[in-house]
Amino acid sequence: MAFSDDLIKVARREWTRWGGPMEKIDGTLLGFTDPRMEAKHPFWTYVGEYWKSIGSNLDGRDDPAWSAAFICYCFKEAGAKKRFPYQDNHSIYVSQIDSGKFAGLSLEDPEATPLAFGDLLWASRTGHDCRTPPSSFADAKKELKKIREKKADSFCSHCDIVVELRIGEADVIGGNVKQAVTRTTYKLDSQGKIRDGRRNFVGIVKNVL
Repeated sequence: MAFSDDLIKVARREWTRWGGPMEKIDGTLLGFTDPRMEAKHPFWTYVGEYWKSIGSNLDGRDDPAWSAAFICYCFKEAGAKKRFPYQDNHSIYVSQIDSGKFAGLSLEDPEATPLAFGDLLWASRTGHDCRTPPSSFADAKKELKKIREKKADSFCSHCDIVVELRIGEADVIGGNVKQAVTRTTYKLDSQGKIRDGRRNFVGIVKNVL
């Protein structure tokens, strides 16, 4: 079995543990049992497991965004071991992937790259205490280089794991999406590239581990 299959299996397992919350391609929300599922038992204990996977003492009842911890948890559970840079911030682990030091993982332009099973779909975002994020792949590459050179701090962003592909559609699973582990359906063009205005997509982490 390919690593991407194992990764998708873990992501689906976690999504099922959360009861299967979904955002459909038209933005309709299904399966959310509370506006802040992450704060309810047993869900906060699952968040604690994600934090523990990267060596954090946070137990899931804390404030920090946990979406990067979720991605790291999935890679670790799938058996990536030292082949993935485990960090609590997406822009930091993506900057390390972009250094070329993690064989089997690479950062690609979402405008030119079709999605594949097990890829990470990366979007920049704004939010409380967030600095101005990059708005394009080229800008993101520049910011990642600055992060590696310690000339800039991390920025707010989000990654989801691609778990299903259909003509014109992709299903992705990510953590801390509307305060849950959520499966979202995005629009693709005829060549399988992301074309959905709900997020500002700045990169695709190709995963051929």
